[in-house]
Amino acid sequence: GFLVLRPSLDIYNEFVTIIRKGDFRQKGGWGGKGFGPFYGSMTFQGIIPYFYDHLHPGTGVELNPCVYNNMAHNPRDKATKNDIVSGHCRDGYNRPDKHDECEDCRSRPLEDVFTTHFTLCQKPWECLPQDGNRIQERLCRKFHGEWYRVREDLETNVWGRKRVQLTNKEEVVEARGGGYQVEHFRGYCKQRGGKNGYIKVDIQGKKIASVEMVLSYQIDISLTIKKYHPVCWKRGCS
Repeated sequence: GFLVLRPSLDIYNEFVTIIRKGDFRQKGGWGGKGFGPFYGSMTFQGIIPYFYDHLHPGTGVELNPCVYNNMAHNPRDKATKNDIVSGHCRDGYNRPDKHDECEDCRSRPLEDVFTTHFTLCQKPWECLPQDGNRIQERLCRKFHGEWYRVREDLETNVWGRKRVQLTNKEEVVEARGGGYQVEHFRGYCKQRGGKNGYIKVDIQGKKIASVEMVLSYQIDISLTIKKYHPVCWKRGCS
């Protein structure tokens, strides 16, 4: 999830009290008020809305999920076929103010998205092409492409590794080892599938699989992402 907050010891202690009380019910979730049961409801995905929507309404603001924490998810409760959505809005249940209208985050331009959550799209290091001409895949491919662009930027502009022409497959394979869809994966995938396909980040002889692990070794990546992310060019990031 994505959360922006102002630290408060009082609120923290209240959360501790709620958790220690443990009033999570098999039918009705937290306090029996409908915040569960569902995936993650016993933890972050249930207790946060219980706290801010039920116990302290009006003290939190729900951000636009198409801009923050975009997961390229289907906003309705029925399958999308041939890019045509159907069913009711998932965020409109028991909310008459919604009038069953909801934005399809999968149609958001990449430059509008500030952060993404690699869950439905799967992890970039799985080397999945996501190249089907479906609304379910088009934005995922852009998200993964941006992730690999950031990795390449880190390795070349921060660590000073060799630049390559992505249109020259032989040069890419020689420098980075991966020849699978080189203009998309930028030489870091040998084949489809992360187990045998992904070429891990190599820092001082330590191969690591994800940007999350890179952060523990190289704090500058956060500055690199902010500096070079297209959203930051337009809006500025601190």
